[in-house]
Amino acid sequence: MKKLNLKRMTILVGSLVISSSSFAHFQMMYTPNSNVTEQKEVPFKVMFTHPADGMEAHDMSIGKDIDGKIKGMKEFLVVHKGKSKNYASFLKEVKFGPHQVTAYDFILDKTTSFRGGGDWGIVAVPYPYYEGSEDIYIQQITKVFVNKAEIITDWSNRIAEGYPEIIPTVNPTNTWVGGLFNGKVVDCEGKAVENAEIEVEYLNAEVDMEDSKFVGLPKTEKAASLIYADDNGYFSFVPTSKGYWGFAALGAGGEKGYRGKELSQDAVLWIEAK
Repeated sequence: MKKLNLKRMTILVGSLVISSSSFAHFQMMYTPNSNVTEQKEVPFKVMFTHPADGMEAHDMSIGKDIDGKIKGMKEFLVVHKGKSKNYASFLKEVKFGPHQVTAYDFILDKTTSFRGGGDWGIVAVPYPYYEGSEDIYIQQITKVFVNKAEIITDWSNRIAEGYPEIIPTVNPTNTWVGGLFNGKVVDCEGKAVENAEIEVEYLNAEVDMEDSKFVGLPKTEKAASLIYADDNGYFSFVPTSKGYWGFAALGAGGEKGYRGKELSQDAVLWIEAK
């Protein structure tokens, strides 16, 4: 997960296929559909995993530190029409996958700002996770959007103030297989991250929302990519399969430390290709 020391500018449009085993951790917030027009409530499964590996994925407990203590989620923001509220206290702890790691369920409903139409941006800010194999901490600031009634309100805005972020320049709830998706990587101050290194992974399994696990055979062999932003933080990608694609801009938060260790503060965005 350490960021490569590459100083060249590269934009890759499409999928550079690399074995998914060369990729690693992705914070996820999953709901079956990003278009929630007909829904009165929207369930989310929040987990830390290796999505490209599908049912074979290695899952991790969110916010597990060097001492094995699980601190979980620091903030869980719901943003709608420019207003942001922290709903971390509404998260329900669950166990995910065969190793029963710590994950969370969340319901977006009338008690958690689900009223009217438009975009809802969900931003997860977990406590840093200690990765022993690299002796570093990882904190992935993760966001996903859902939309009701095709009313545009928030998806193109910066909604994770104070954190690194991937800002879509194409509607993330209206992206199509074979279509061009674009985004911009910014740091904690909202400034472009030059030549950002971005891991791309496909959610290569179905998610059993009730039993909290991945199910089904892998959907594709083309499940992981590595791309780079340009000098202004912009990147492009063409989804090759229907479903959810995740983008992780490694170290977008800049040089940071946590409890005497290096901290890779990554910006993560999930989109649904239709």
